Amino acid sequence: MINKKSLKTVGDLIYTTMAVVVLNIVLQLVVYPLITHFHGEVVTGNILYFIGFIYIIPQAFGTALSNTRLIIRKDHDATNADYTQMLTLTCVLSALICGYIGLADDMSIGFSVLYGLFSVIYLIRAYTQVEFRLKLDFKGYFLYYCLSSVGYLIGLIFYFLTNIWLLIFIVGEGLGVAYTLLFGKLLSKEPRGIGSSLINKTFWVIAASLLMRDCVLHFDKVVLKQAISAEVVTHYFVVSFLAKTMQMLINPVNTLIMSYLTAKDAVFTKKTLLKFTAFSLGIGAAFYLACIIGTPIYVKLFYPSLYDMVIAYSPIVNLGLVIGFVSLLFMAVLLSQGKTKLHGVIECVSGGIYILAAVRFISTHGIWGLAYVTLFLNLLKLIVVIGTLFLTTKKSES
Repeated sequence: MINKKSLKTVGDLIYTTMAVVVLNIVLQLVVYPLITHFHGEVVTGNILYFIGFIYIIPQAFGTALSNTRLIIRKDHDATNADYTQMLTLTCVLSALICGYIGLADDMSIGFSVLYGLFSVIYLIRAYTQVEFRLKLDFKGYFLYYCLSSVGYLIGLIFYFLTNIWLLIFIVGEGLGVAYTLLFGKLLSKEPRGIGSSLINKTFWVIAASLLMRDCVLHFDKVVLKQAISAEVVTHYFVVSFLAKTMQMLINPVNTLIMSYLTAKDAVFTKKTLLKFTAFSLGIGAAFYLACIIGTPIYVKLFYPSLYDMVIAYSPIVNLGLVIGFVSLLFMAVLLSQGKTKLHGVIECVSGGIYILAAVRFISTHGIWGLAYVTLFLNLLKLIVVIGTLFLTTKKSES
């Protein structure tokens, strides 16, 4: 018989997966297609370009702070107050960096200020979702994402009324933050527990690796616009929609991995790793098959005018992205075992090579160049991290 713990794990996996599925249905099947239909490829491409920076900088900082809290709780009793200093610092850094990006891209001061504000809201949202991870409350996690999805739809209405696209994302993410403030205790006042020294050391190692990871995941939006045009950003976005959606599942799925494997009584053995490897590779194969079947249908339904321009890229683009998704599952396992420095080295080295190669080959081969660079480096990263885990994981609990 299936025990209650296994049933809860399956239920939590469903909740975490459905949370992102709901949000992406709103974004990918409603928000972006409507913007493209009414305002064109250039507007959509520019939005994706700026959102790319949000998915790199504040997302990395917020997720790093969240993961730091999970890792440290395994051996130490930290409190909310121990994380306040780092949360404040990263919010200021994020606002300054994103505000500067807006100005450097010749946007107005008003846009740059609003963009910086949005980055802060997004960072706080990325951090405060750890409330549900600490409690293993993934039903609450699902409801939290549903509320954000409703916020995106409300924000879309504001966009069509004001022509300020940032309102779509500010309202969506803002409702998520409001939910955690109303029903959570993560930002409530508490006395200090362990101080900031250990937190700072752990945070910056994780933040460096996640900045590189998220840069790799979302760098295509930035480099395609800079090297070619905003229209090409939309083309790549359309053909990679299904695989990118699966990549977006990586945060909630890794949330589950980190939440369970960083618990005080968690044990991860070579036997568990074998099962995890078989499961992950099987999921990857199923995802790739879904991408190959589903991409032509999606493009025909939602972007019929782009079908002939983008469909030839589908097999290679999707294969590289799906392999990248699988490699990130194993990277989460590596991080959950406390191997933060090793995790950082793999992310930074692979990410640095990816960025240099992507810039080089996009300029000469366009989307084809990006697709083959992504495929080769993600496959290499997958081999390295699986090999590392098998070499460093113990055989049994004894």
